[in-house]
Amino acid sequence: MSRMVSEEYDAVMDEAVMDLESILADYRRRQRIEALIGPIISALFHVVVLVSAYMIFTGKVVKEVRPLEANVEELEVKELDEKEFEELEDIEEIVEEVVPTVEKPEIPAEVAEVTTDDINEEMLAAAENEMDFSDVLNIKESSTPLKMAALFGSRSGSGRADARRKHGGDRMTETSVLRALRWLKMTQNPDGSWSKTQPETMAGLGLLTFLAHGETPGSEEFGLTVQKAIKYLSDKVTAYRGDPKANLHRAYVNGIVTYALSEAYGVTKLPYVKPPMEKGLARVVQGQQPAGGYDYHYAKGSRWDLSVVGWQVQALKAGFVAGTENEAVLKALKKAQSFLQEVNFKNGRFGYGTPGVGSAGMQGAGTLCLQLIGEGHSKEARAGVKWIKDNDEVKWDRRAKYSAHSNPVYNWYYETQAMFHAGKSNWNRWNKQMKRQLASNQRVGKKTADGKATGYWEAPGRWDKPEYDKWYNTTLCALSLQVYYRYLPTYKMPKKTAKAEKTILDEIDIDIEME
Repeated sequence: MSRMVSEEYDAVMDEAVMDLESILADYRRRQRIEALIGPIISALFHVVVLVSAYMIFTGKVVKEVRPLEANVEELEVKELDEKEFEELEDIEEIVEEVVPTVEKPEIPAEVAEVTTDDINEEMLAAAENEMDFSDVLNIKESSTPLKMAALFGSRSGSGRADARRKHGGDRMTETSVLRALRWLKMTQNPDGSWSKTQPETMAGLGLLTFLAHGETPGSEEFGLTVQKAIKYLSDKVTAYRGDPKANLHRAYVNGIVTYALSEAYGVTKLPYVKPPMEKGLARVVQGQQPAGGYDYHYAKGSRWDLSVVGWQVQALKAGFVAGTENEAVLKALKKAQSFLQEVNFKNGRFGYGTPGVGSAGMQGAGTLCLQLIGEGHSKEARAGVKWIKDNDEVKWDRRAKYSAHSNPVYNWYYETQAMFHAGKSNWNRWNKQMKRQLASNQRVGKKTADGKATGYWEAPGRWDKPEYDKWYNTTLCALSLQVYYRYLPTYKMPKKTAKAEKTILDEIDIDIEME
């Protein structure tokens, strides 16, 4: 009895499956027929159009055109009842679960449009030798904390480690940096400055050194040190009223301090830092000479000074990245570019106070300034890189005698950054000697209360060491050893932005069809 019931059940199920399959087959057949109707009609229409066009444009007369007859019979469509629709939906759900969905990849337009005709050997060589700064090409809109966090991302713990591995840093360089930061923390004045004779300048350089390491007022080990330095500089700039006897009256000091405040505002977005930053930037803009250069005390005479220009350009670029509201900052950068290329540079070299006559440090300063403005591939910047490559090196000579104005540490600060942006081959050669010489010549300082090592630098072989010597050299050496990860917010201004305006000389070149 049970066997008979089972056979009847199987027969019913087989019949149900056959009915369902026949329904699906009939449904799919009608779908295919309906899909073909449109293309058939479209094809007939196009045949008629082509024949008519041929007759019109060739001028030939067709005596007799047999009419085309197209009979479209309306197919009988069997409607599916509600139960059959439900069964079809269940089948579709099963298929969707079994067959994975493959999404079509989105290809950016700028990538899709590249063809092999657009690639040449020069581009391939440039790509091989170029450092990867793709993360910071678009920094025009950089005023929100989220965007600024992305710009300064390489200064986080993991970001520093990745950047060191990528650009040639190592445990030795980071150990030297940490020792310097701990020494600076131990020697900071109660008011947040460093040094007695040059407190604002050393506070600016000191703050830049901590910011380069990603330290903020909220950092566990160095937070209070950073907070005190920011407040000291902010208060000093706010209180400045144009006193010619004040240190801030000097262009050097204002440039360095404004540079530090601009990076501090870019990193922290503390509201009270923005007004003094804008005040310092306004002085830089107003103190620029008509030709684009700068001089001591922002004098507007015929003399100019590339060393002064270097700190003003760094301050302007940092303010631009931090989101200054001063629209004249970008114009000042463009004027500085014109000054460097048309006034300062001559016969393959940058000048200190005379065109083409400058030391190794001035070749580094001129080259770096053009790189900051977005002209790293200009002939002047490339000539600066070549001069450094052919004529200078990082060699710590304790027996050499240098004057106060020829400290090689100052030269290496600019040259290191310039070579970093000059491409992998140039950078690898420079970095190999730089990091070993600096790290191996760091002096051991007193240990911190919890037993952590500290360290500082004194200039090699200098015989006229000023009171601020240790802080000055320690900050510059540490900043050089932080180049692997501190470049993000300050460098590589977008080319479109840098080229927004043309100088008069550019217009003349275009008019007479010169390159």
